[in-house]
Parts: sequence; C-alpha cells; structure tokens
Amino acid sequence: MIVLDVFTDIVLPVVIVIILGMALRFFRKTSVEPISQAALYLFSPALVFLGLAQTDLPLESMGKIVAFGLLFSIAMYLIARASGFALRLDRNVQSSLLMSVLFMNAGNMSLPIVKLAFGDAGLDRALVFFALIALLVATFGVYIAARGNQGGMASLKAVAVQPIAYAATAGLALNVLDVSLPELVLRPTELLANAAFPAMLLVLGGTLVGLRTIHEWKMVTVATALRLWVGMGIGFLLLKFLGVDELTRNVLLVQASAPTAVIVIVLATEFNARPAMATGVVVVSTILCMPTLTILLAVLTG
Repeated sequence: MIVLDVFTDIVLPVVIVIILGMALRFFRKTSVEPISQAALYLFSPALVFLGLAQTDLPLESMGKIVAFGLLFSIAMYLIARASGFALRLDRNVQSSLLMSVLFMNAGNMSLPIVKLAFGDAGLDRALVFFALIALLVATFGVYIAARGNQGGMASLKAVAVQPIAYAATAGLALNVLDVSLPELVLRPTELLANAAFPAMLLVLGGTLVGLRTIHEWKMVTVATALRLWVGMGIGFLLLKFLGVDELTRNVLLVQASAPTAVIVIVLATEFNARPAMATGVVVVSTILCMPTLTILLAVLTG
C-alpha cells in the first residue's frame, strides 16, 4: 500500500525524532531554548546559506517560488481577514487567526519531509520558500501581532538581528557571482547545516510537550481548517496558474499544507494576541497534518 509506504518511509522518521524531542523534555526536563537558539542562529542560517550558495536552480525558478510565496501569502491573508470579518472577531483574535493561517511550519517539519521525499533537488526549492516565509514572519508577522497594541519596538529591533534573511542574501549573492566557498568556510558550514534537521525536530517536539491545554476550540478549528486544507487548495491553484515544473509543484504544495509554525505562539505571547488560541492551533494542526501530508505525499509520489 503506497500510503503506508509513504508514512513509514517519509513521515514516520520525522515523527520519531519529534517524539524523542518530547521525551527528552518530559523525562529529563531539558530546556528547548539552547537547542532552539542554536537552530535559529547557527544551524538554519547555515542550511539556507549553503543551499542557496550551491543550488543549481535557475534564477527564473527561484523567481517563480518567490512569486508563489508572495501570492500565496496575499491570498491566505485575504481569506483569513474575510473569515475574521464574517465571524466579527475583535482585533486580538483577528491577529491570532491571521498569524495562524499565514505562517506555516516551512522549516522544522517541512524541510526534513521534503528532503526525505524529494531529495536534494527538492530541498533546494524548499529552502527558497523557507527563507521567504522566515522573512515575512520577522517583518509582517511582527506587524500583525503588534497591531492594535502599544509598544513593540523591542521586537521590531529584534527583527534586524534575525540571521536567516542575511544568510539567504549572502548565499544567493555567491551563487549569482559564481563564487566558490573556501574549504575553511565550507566544512564548518556543512557541519552546522547537517545539524539543522534533527535540531529543528527536537525543538518542535520539546515545544509541543508544554502545550497541553487547548482553549477556544471554535477558533482553533477554523484556523486549522484554513491553514491545512484551504491552504492546500489555494496552493494547488496558484501553482497550476504559475506553471511550475512538477518537482517544484510537489515541494511547494507540501510546504503550503504544513501546520502552523511554533513562532506564532512566540509572537502572540509577546503582543498578547490571544496566545492560548495560537497554542491550540499549533498543537491541533501539527497532529492533523500527519494524515494530511501522508495522503498528499502518496498522491504526489505515486
């Protein structure tokens, strides 16, 4: 059965590492912060930098991925805004809904799955999309979270020190200029990049352990449905419209169908934008994405 094969070969290895991250925090009381900071400031930037510096993707293909990311974000923003208006939500709930729908887990969960399912060529495409979403979270995400609240300057300043956007820019510049990295830079960068996937998954597992109580089930259900299934549908239509190649379509469709990113909880908590609701969406969408992604991957790879 192809669905079972996809689950055991692609999804289950990712789930196992997430569970190990949960066990590490639950039984050993290990804090996820040091691993999270290493992933954020070292491993993920190294992965993005190396991937974009060494990719054989033409600039036209990168441009289509960026165009898809921007169009997809605009479409999901409008859908989430319309849903919030129809439900007559107040500003804080609207902010939490917008972030939960817009910002998917394009890194922690999507990248390992794409790597296992589509190899290095798929990962090259996924890294471009991941870098774009990370940039949107660090800019537009902060704006959405802070909307209607006072302050926020400290978080806005923190945007400037987030390294992924700089790593993506530097890697792309080296690629365009056809500059080869010296071994002294290449080897440690490769070591850091290789640690990105396990660190991301351990952080995701450790974070999920602390998210035990789910509040505001009505809004959690709405946000989860929009993030997972409406997102998949919108992604499919946009990819068909843009006319991308099959591999790019498959990779981006997986990322468009990913659950809500854990960073949404951080932003919602920082700006008091209904963090309990954001927490619920992250937990529920992460659990429900497992069968969704398994079936989707079975269709795409069948």
